[in-house]
Amino acid sequence: MRSALRYHQRTVVAVAVLAFAAAIVGNAGPQKTAQPVAVGPIPVTATSYPFSAADHQKVPFDLSAHGYIEQEFMLRGRAKVYEWPHGGRPHAVAEGPYVTRILIRRPRDMRRFNGTAIVEPLNPSAGIDLPIMWAESHRQLIADGYAWVGITIKPNTIKALKAFDPVRYAEVTMPNPRPEAACAPSAIAPAAQPTTPTDETGLAWDMIGGLGRLLKSSSADNPLGRPAARLYMTGQSQSAGYARTYATMFGAAERDGHGHPLYDGYLYSGSPPWQVPVNQCAKDPPPGDPRLLTGPAAAPVIELFTQGDMKTNVPTRRPDSDRAPDLFRRYEITGGGHLDPWEQRSFAAAADMVRAGGHFDPEGSGCTPAGVTPTDFPNRYAFDAAWRALDRWARLGQPAPHAAPMRLVRGAATLEPDRQFVLDAAGNPLGGVRSPYVEVPTARWVGAKTGSFSCLFYGYKFPFDHARLRRMYGTHANYVARVRASASNLVRQRWLTPEDAAEVIRQAQAAEVP
Repeated sequence: MRSALRYHQRTVVAVAVLAFAAAIVGNAGPQKTAQPVAVGPIPVTATSYPFSAADHQKVPFDLSAHGYIEQEFMLRGRAKVYEWPHGGRPHAVAEGPYVTRILIRRPRDMRRFNGTAIVEPLNPSAGIDLPIMWAESHRQLIADGYAWVGITIKPNTIKALKAFDPVRYAEVTMPNPRPEAACAPSAIAPAAQPTTPTDETGLAWDMIGGLGRLLKSSSADNPLGRPAARLYMTGQSQSAGYARTYATMFGAAERDGHGHPLYDGYLYSGSPPWQVPVNQCAKDPPPGDPRLLTGPAAAPVIELFTQGDMKTNVPTRRPDSDRAPDLFRRYEITGGGHLDPWEQRSFAAAADMVRAGGHFDPEGSGCTPAGVTPTDFPNRYAFDAAWRALDRWARLGQPAPHAAPMRLVRGAATLEPDRQFVLDAAGNPLGGVRSPYVEVPTARWVGAKTGSFSCLFYGYKFPFDHARLRRMYGTHANYVARVRASASNLVRQRWLTPEDAAEVIRQAQAAEVP
């Protein structure tokens, strides 16, 4: 009976998504965002440098040692403000100027450039720009020759930029082009906060679209110095919400100069279960509204969620699709938490965060359980494999693999994060995107804590003691052999890159197990 119910639920969602696709494509005429102008690169000195510069990270990163350079530009343009009615297409209701900044990391020798630029709306949730997807996958992006472009997309992080360096960022602004129609501060959408009636978060859509148009152009001020052959959009958490909403609203309509989708693919992680407001006065779509799901983008979309994201993102599940324009995969990373220590290495150094007025709690203070071992689950390995899958899909037409979702217990939506899943003998969830960390475990992984909403960001683990590890694996050689077999199998299935598999095996060889 439950199998029949699950089949019925999947069918209902599939029909809703296909109807949504038909509505979008049927109403989508060609969209052409105005192309902005890039000014720069902005000079760098000992006292004036980009916020989030690679050599001013929490753990400084020397791009030059990898043949890469970093440049910052100001992006000046005009953007529309949109409304998005239920059952219809977005339509413009106002237009005005903006100035934002972009941060570029690319090969110094552009003969190493693989032709693809990755655009990341910088995450604004901590009140500062966070380059989270770069942080997760920068080693692979550099090895594969991508250009990466981060863009500031929200007024609250503009305020932080000005606090960090009021001269360097003096002109950056997202002003409200219709002040006469501004809603009261109390009426601003909660998911658009923090902002003010003099700003407009809804300028972000044309800022992102205009940047893509510039990067694919032959314009003399293209900051790449040559047109990008392909563009992928990415983001994590709130900025994943921007990528998802952009893909759904504009992906099928926004075209480049050759009539192809402006963005050739999307990969984002941990998008919130609500829609990023199309403008800061927009009302939230009601539960069940198809705008809350990832819609057809006329380009491949890979949507990732960690185990910790599932407390709020079971309702956003929808079927995979290979039926154009709805090319879609959803991956759920077994064992992963929303935040991990690896990404935090690439956040701005503590002194720069203080100057900018940012706020980031790496421990999840006030959440339960307290006193547990924080997660160090490596989400990056699943992300790296997903990037390879997206590129093959977009560039070669080879569809990405399918992954089963994590298995939920009955009534999972009402349960705490550590009780939502059907577990294996080690206490880790069944299903999802697998890794040697759950196939050959040395710990039980819990993706999220309990408490306020932000507690869902913090995973933890219960490491197995030496006696249990000896019972499970017998000898260190047996443990390494099992990790090697798991990694090799996952490489064949395209869930682990060969480079990451080699690293996982080296880690196993060095581990004190059992």
